Amino acid sequence: MTTITSTHSNPEDTTSAPAEAIGPVAEIVLDGAASRNALDADALGALLDHVEALLPLIDEGAVRALILRGEGTVFCSGRDIAGVDVETDDAYEFLNSDFWPVFDTIRSLEIPVIAVVQGAALGLGYGLAAAADVIYAAEDAKFGSPFAAIGAILDSGAHAVFLDRLGYHRTMDLILTGDFMTGTEAAATGVVSRAVPAGELLDFARAKAAKMATGPAETFRMEKHFTQNLADERTRLGQVWDTEAFLQERARTSDDYREGFAAFQERRKPTFG
Repeated sequence: MTTITSTHSNPEDTTSAPAEAIGPVAEIVLDGAASRNALDADALGALLDHVEALLPLIDEGAVRALILRGEGTVFCSGRDIAGVDVETDDAYEFLNSDFWPVFDTIRSLEIPVIAVVQGAALGLGYGLAAAADVIYAAEDAKFGSPFAAIGAILDSGAHAVFLDRLGYHRTMDLILTGDFMTGTEAAATGVVSRAVPAGELLDFARAKAAKMATGPAETFRMEKHFTQNLADERTRLGQVWDTEAFLQERARTSDDYREGFAAFQERRKPTFG
């Protein structure tokens, strides 16, 4: 199970500090290496709690930037489906009631948010990273649509992002093949902000967060609102989200989805009809 931890520490100090400590950069960490930082409803609820706990600190000006990262070799492998019962699951409810509030709250924070992606960011994992303003990725990170393996729908707003950055044909190639882009490829196409060597990633992101935290906070706030509004008007992100969730719930009732989840849980290759 993935647990969530957070620190609010001075980026010039190499020691961790509790959330009430003085310093302009906060970090929220997915800490579930055994599950590759996969997220279930409980983990998403905990993540939302940590984000909301920063709100008064942001209002006070005590926190001026946020880093969102994962421990281990993977940022986030997506939804934790190991124990999902396909017959009783409600994919629409999960996406809209459990994941969307997390995405929306992170995206609406009035400070710069940096996602630091090592390894894979897939499904909800990429959706979580996409909620940030900036995505710094390891050169060998992995991005794409793994849903072909379980008969499910690309979700978490990725249709809008991939179409906007990659175009129709590249997006469909990722969906239909299940192949991944590297962090280097993702940076070249605008799916992430920059790609850096894996061993330098966290230090790089922390240095950038420290720089942002000393920048013009009110100007950044206005820039963020304006740029998001421009992007949303173009892609109608909320509508994409709702349609994705609706299609995911429809897919859940299919034989392919049922077989895909069963194969994952039984650690075997699926056999689709």
